[in-house]
Amino acid sequence: MFEVDPIKKKYFYSNKQEQTKLNWFCYEYAFGLYNKIRNGKSLEKFRNSNTQQQLIDFCVHYSKKMKESVYMRLSGIEQAVVFEEEYVQEFYPNMKWQQIKPILKIAMEAWDELTQICVSCPNRCISEMNEYCHMFDMVEDEGE
Repeated sequence: MFEVDPIKKKYFYSNKQEQTKLNWFCYEYAFGLYNKIRNGKSLEKFRNSNTQQQLIDFCVHYSKKMKESVYMRLSGIEQAVVFEEEYVQEFYPNMKWQQIKPILKIAMEAWDELTQICVSCPNRCISEMNEYCHMFDMVEDEGE
């Protein structure tokens, strides 16, 4: 059985200085990615070959790696945010491209859904990415 909100905010910071808007964005992205994996028909085999904790850990890992792509886009090195195959292979080193491709598709869908919400969100997590995020203070993880 899956928890309602298995992605914990504490996975995205180790101290107060890391409670940035970009890390909040990554927290939200990890949760969206997790939900897409959990509900995606194309990922049933992937989902069933992992424990819930492995899926959580993967979503957190992938979300944190996406920060690299965000930085590269904002610094002008890349023209767009890139969904790297390597981000998946770092977590699943023996996974083949045929297995990675649907994961990347779901990752892009989760990204698109979140960034569509961001357009009207007043928090500006990307444009003010290094600013302190008070939402970390407002939301408590179970068991904290």
